[in-house]
Amino acid sequence: MTHDDRLAKLTHRFFPGAVLGSVSPLAGGVSASVSLLELAWPDGATRQVVLREHGRTHNGHDAGTEYGLLKSLHARGLPVPKPIAAGAASEWLDHPFVLLAFVAGTTQIDEAAAATAIDAMASQLVAIHQTPIAGLPPLPRRLDPLPELLGFLPPNDEWAPLRARLLSFSNSGYAGAPTLLHGDFWPGNVIWSGAKIAAVLDWEDAAIGDPLSDVACTCLELRYVFGEDGAQRFKAAYARRREIDDQRFALWQAYVAAAAYSQMGNWGLAPAREDNMRKCALATIREAADSLGAG
Repeated sequence: MTHDDRLAKLTHRFFPGAVLGSVSPLAGGVSASVSLLELAWPDGATRQVVLREHGRTHNGHDAGTEYGLLKSLHARGLPVPKPIAAGAASEWLDHPFVLLAFVAGTTQIDEAAAATAIDAMASQLVAIHQTPIAGLPPLPRRLDPLPELLGFLPPNDEWAPLRARLLSFSNSGYAGAPTLLHGDFWPGNVIWSGAKIAAVLDWEDAAIGDPLSDVACTCLELRYVFGEDGAQRFKAAYARRREIDDQRFALWQAYVAAAAYSQMGNWGLAPAREDNMRKCALATIREAADSLGAG
């Protein structure tokens, strides 16, 4: 049975009476295959749905958790795709999957609108962090960057002062009230409809913990695209809405940049893009080291 045959059976199971039309690949994460399914009914009705199929390298939440989280967040009014169904590997598909409502829009941010978009992203991330966590599916905790950070740092002498400074911390765990974390809040996971955020995608790395882990992640991602000014603008926009502890931010800065630097060789990036991202990551680690008194 071909993959399209399986998709046709899946359509029959979850959308009775519908016929599967075209299947188009969508941009997705490294560990998930994302497709747009065009469905049609005999009365002329049509519908577009998104299929996220977890791949062999998937290391995020299982399909049931992803579905349950999106269902909770959608009910709470966050702009997330409405989940339709989830399933395990079966007669339909080789891997676990989630079916979602399609949200029209674009992930592209026009250079001329960058300042407004960055401010809107900061506002949206604050809203995510203010979402009540009671009643959400069980999610991992992300409270302390230090243990993994020491392993992510590049193994050369430049980082010896930073490593020594990190080892001097007696307690680097987050002591505040844990919040909902998106885990991968970057422009590629934000759908825009005009100047408005229509949806925040890809919650497979969501966690509960220190909100500054999200802030540091977004700052690095925006730096890749808009340079240091873009990262600083996002941090300032977030700080106007929610206080930032600069030392904790620096710890998470070092964490996300060192983690990205150590892993981006596996992301299949074009050489020029990877070179830019590596330079940004190293510059971010150096800034974090300066902030922590280890520059």
